[in-house]
Amino acid sequence: MIGSISGQIKAKAARFDPSSYGRSDTSSVGRWFWEIDKVLLLLIATLIGIGLIAVAAASPAAGQRYSGGSVRFSELHYFYRQIVWIGVGLPVMIAISMMPRERAKRFSLAGAAFFLVLLAFVPILGPEVNGATRWIDIGIGQLQPSEFLKPFFVVAMAWLLSLREQDRTLPVFWLSAAVTGVVAVLLMKQPDFGSTIIFGCVWLALLALAGVNMRILVGLGVAGLVGVVLAYFFYPVATVRIDGFLFGEGDNFQVENAMRTLTAGACSAWVRAPARGSSGFLSHTLITSSRSLARSSG
Repeated sequence: MIGSISGQIKAKAARFDPSSYGRSDTSSVGRWFWEIDKVLLLLIATLIGIGLIAVAAASPAAGQRYSGGSVRFSELHYFYRQIVWIGVGLPVMIAISMMPRERAKRFSLAGAAFFLVLLAFVPILGPEVNGATRWIDIGIGQLQPSEFLKPFFVVAMAWLLSLREQDRTLPVFWLSAAVTGVVAVLLMKQPDFGSTIIFGCVWLALLALAGVNMRILVGLGVAGLVGVVLAYFFYPVATVRIDGFLFGEGDNFQVENAMRTLTAGACSAWVRAPARGSSGFLSHTLITSSRSLARSSG
């Protein structure tokens, strides 16, 4: 009995020992271990670590600011919430990365269609926050469809453009342009000028990887620049964003305070500030950086 239990424990422990996975191992975990991009995995872990440090620094100031009346948040309330969401996100990330290619493709296509539909409903169902409607309230928190759509959009567009290799007569270029245009229109209605630019640039990058003629790419790039210029004159949100970026005009609160934080002591001042009560402009910078976390965690 004891020997059987001991054998089971050793077998389970061996599953988490990297040295036990040779290249001849055809199990799902073995294939995942050898095929996963370890550099990308390291970069993801680094970003998660930086995010935890940032939230830990911002949490005391945010907890104090949002406490009032009968509501009290502990100093590390948002830090603990971040750990919870990381605990939820990591297994999902690993599970998706272990999917066979065909299943991952179908999952991404379904996800792209689902979040595109949600994106269309954002102006109808979402609350307005600071003049923009980008979130949908789902009870336990708020969901921003455009952020979930981004990775699904990349895979869906890559799949669509790859169909050109199977049948040269398929109008994959125009179909991908139409989908990207729909996403851009929905984003500009929120309004979200920054995400619109991101989706457009990703689409151009995918076209380049798909081998689209360089003249077409240059033409699209020029058309994009013309579009940005027109948006500057006829789209108020673009005017404010571009003026703030080029001339420092308009609502530049986050950029200005981030620069002041860096020049006033960088990471050392940033980490020490909460212990001193998070006073002055530094506390406002930390509070602002944690607002998106507060909205997503309810």
